[in-house]
Amino acid sequence: MNSKTDVDKLIKPITKRVIHFGWVDYARGIAILLVVYRHCLVGLKRAGVEVSTLLYSVQEFLYNVRMPIFFVLSGVFLSTSLKKRGVGQLISTKAANLLYPYIIWSVFLISLQWVFSAYTNSERTARDFLYIVMQPRELDHMWYLLALFNSTVLYLLLSPVLGKNSITHLLLALILHFASFYLGPWSFFLDIAYHYIFLVAGAILSDQVSKWESLPTKKNLILLLLVAPVFIAGQLYWLRTIGVNYQTGHWWEMGPYLLIILVACFVFYLVSRLLEAWGKIPWLKYIGKHSLYIYIIHIHIIALVRIVFLKLAKVDNLWYIVPVSMALAIIVPILVFSIVKKHNWHFLFSYPQKDK
Repeated sequence: MNSKTDVDKLIKPITKRVIHFGWVDYARGIAILLVVYRHCLVGLKRAGVEVSTLLYSVQEFLYNVRMPIFFVLSGVFLSTSLKKRGVGQLISTKAANLLYPYIIWSVFLISLQWVFSAYTNSERTARDFLYIVMQPRELDHMWYLLALFNSTVLYLLLSPVLGKNSITHLLLALILHFASFYLGPWSFFLDIAYHYIFLVAGAILSDQVSKWESLPTKKNLILLLLVAPVFIAGQLYWLRTIGVNYQTGHWWEMGPYLLIILVACFVFYLVSRLLEAWGKIPWLKYIGKHSLYIYIIHIHIIALVRIVFLKLAKVDNLWYIVPVSMALAIIVPILVFSIVKKHNWHFLFSYPQKDK
C-alpha cells in the first residue's frame, strides 16, 4: 500500500474544508454587485444625467467596504497558500493572475477611451499609458488589480522575515494605513499602504475563520442581529463625516473609520454565511465565482450601454439605463469567460504558465 497516497486521501478532505469556504463566493458576489452598481451611477452622473439621490445614497452607504472586503478575502486564502507553496512560486502565480491582466486590460482600456473619446467620459492621450506604472488611480477601476498584487507581494516578502509574529505584522500594517493619509498624490503607494491592513487582517484571521465554520446558523444569525445596529451606526457616521473625495481631515480620523470598515467586513461575513447555510440566492454565488472577470470587463459594457442609450437612442431615463447596464455588465463578462474557457484563450486573463 502506498503510504503517501493514504496520507493524501486523509489530508485532502481536511484541506478542502479549510480553504474552500462556500460563503466566500457570496461575499464576492455582493461586493462585485456594489462595484458595478456604483460605476453605473457614477458614469451617468459624469455624462450629465440627473441621478436620484436615493439611488446614489444606497451605494454611498456601502462605498467604504466594497473594496476592502476583496483584500480581506484574498488574505484569508493567501495565508493558507503560503503554507503550501514557496514565496517565489506564489509571487509568480500572482504576477500571472493579477499583474499580467492589469497591464493587458489597462492598455486596452486606455486605447478604447482614446479612440472613442468623443463618446466616453474620459479624455485620453498617449501620455496616459504612463499611468499604468505611475498613477493607477487614473485608470478608473483597474487600480485594484495592481494594488492587490503589490500588497500580496509585500505580504509574501515580509512573512518570512516576521515569521509567526502576527502582532508585529499587524502593527506595521496599521502604520502603513495611517501613513496613506500623506500619500494622496502617489496612488501607486497609496493603494498599497491603505489596503494592506485588510489583507493582513484576512491572513491573521484565516485560522480563526476555519474554526468559525463549525458555528451553527442560529448563532450566526444572533451575531448578525447584535452587530447590525453597530454596523448601521458606523456606516451612517462615516457617510456623514467623510470629507470631499472620501478624504479625512486628519490622519488620526482614519482610526475610527478603520474600525467601521472592519465591522462592515464582519457583517459581510455573517450575511454570506447565512446565505450559504440557507442556500438562498444561488445566482449570487455564481456571480461571485466570476467576480474577477466581471470586475475587469464591466466598465466597458457599462460605457457601451450608456453610449447606446444617451448618444444613439437619445434616452436618459435612469430606470431603463441602470437595470440594463447592470444586467449586461454581469452577464457579458461571464459569457466572455465561458468562451475563453471553451477555446482555451486563457491568455486574455492570465499569463500562460508552464506546468511543472
